[in-house]
Amino acid sequence: MTRKTSIFIFLGLIFTFTIWMMDRASLVAVSWRKVYFEFSIPEAMLFLLVIFAIIDLLTRIIRTVQKAQLKEVYRTSVFRDNTDENAAIDVLAGKISEKMIINRHDFDSSMLLVLQAMTAITAGDMKEARSNLSKLKKIIGDDPIIDVLKMKIYKGEKDFDKMEKLSGKMMKNENVQLIGLKAAVEAQMQKKEFKEALATVNRAYELRQDLYWVIESAFELRAKAKDWEGAMQVLDAGLKKKIINKVNYDRFKSIVLLERAFEFKAKKDEVNFFKFASQSFEADETLVAAAISLARYYKEHDNQVRKAANILTQAWKRNPVDELAYEYMNLWPEDDILDQIKRIEAWANMNSLRPSLNNRLIAELAVKAGLWNKAKTEIDMFIINNPCTKKIASLLATYEEKANKDKKAAAEWKQRMKTCDEDSGWVCEDCGEVSDKWEAVCDKCGSFGTKKWHLYIEKNEGAKFAEVPQEVAEQIPSLDNEEDDD
Repeated sequence: MTRKTSIFIFLGLIFTFTIWMMDRASLVAVSWRKVYFEFSIPEAMLFLLVIFAIIDLLTRIIRTVQKAQLKEVYRTSVFRDNTDENAAIDVLAGKISEKMIINRHDFDSSMLLVLQAMTAITAGDMKEARSNLSKLKKIIGDDPIIDVLKMKIYKGEKDFDKMEKLSGKMMKNENVQLIGLKAAVEAQMQKKEFKEALATVNRAYELRQDLYWVIESAFELRAKAKDWEGAMQVLDAGLKKKIINKVNYDRFKSIVLLERAFEFKAKKDEVNFFKFASQSFEADETLVAAAISLARYYKEHDNQVRKAANILTQAWKRNPVDELAYEYMNLWPEDDILDQIKRIEAWANMNSLRPSLNNRLIAELAVKAGLWNKAKTEIDMFIINNPCTKKIASLLATYEEKANKDKKAAAEWKQRMKTCDEDSGWVCEDCGEVSDKWEAVCDKCGSFGTKKWHLYIEKNEGAKFAEVPQEVAEQIPSLDNEEDDD
């Protein structure tokens, strides 16, 4: 019951009491057909007030149901995406009538205009969105929901200057402060103002650590600024709040620790390099760069070959990559080609995730050794399951020239090699950028930790053979620790 209704009933009771005191003997008679009733004035007035209260209650129930239906239509609209701005719109739309006097028709109209504006924004029709926003403003005035919708229009128009300017106003309003902070971060990152974006997201991080965009943006910007301790603080908070799952946490932690190790290596601080490289590999044994860095450290310090081999083998079993295989063979430079073949054949038995990689590696060594039948067998097995790649075409060219003495066929394979797929590469899972070496940050889109190794890719079409899923890799048992060489 609203304040107005309560006041009306209270005044009605006073009026009833006053009339009754002035004329206590008066009666009110009601005769309808064969029914006859007599009431005292207070009884009649109380009856009317009860009828009024019941009508008011029913009206409010109907309005509540209509409001709920309208908001449900908005929430379940196929045009909506799940963003913090939309969550704010839900809350603000529910408060439209709480802060202003507005009749039922205008309330329903304003809710419909909110929905229509959101639909137009999602459809990319900013002209229609502005028209609906203008109509909405005439009904509810300069309400915070106007700023939220206006921000979405600026975002759709990619007007990042206006986004940043409006975000300053929104950050002063407690109801939409976080939306303003998010908009400011997005605009500043689009404008490559990373220093300002970092300051803004740090402010958001102080306010809330239970929002995905806060954790994601804070981690990415701190990583860009090489604030590795700050990045780890964000990761820990994300794991604690269950925003980051354990698999992603371990991978990002591993990369952060490896980047710290590289910084110490640049300073020639071998002690701290080893410390952080070891922690990096311990956090995620599928991180190839960590395994190779740690293996090289063991090889270069006291020639600890067995320890280096153990590290590379653990990584190979979970994430078999050709770079690991080449690094593994380099541990024994005194091996002749036949010893290398025996060693890599034994090692390949531990790779059940990418058997075609085994075929290619053994074929490369067999061609180098002149074992043509073995080379051809491995090549044929590879081609049965995969497209012909540049390396396979090169091996076939050598096979035709050396084994079959067919220079024409060799020339044809060399020519075909130019149009074949690349054998492997590091692919950014956000933008598809391909590079020949792993990097913590993508050169093209700036994403952190998104470079994954893929087999048999084309330069412009991204991955054709998916990276081994982390959950699959985690199911493979660890290699038992062996005694280290002195």
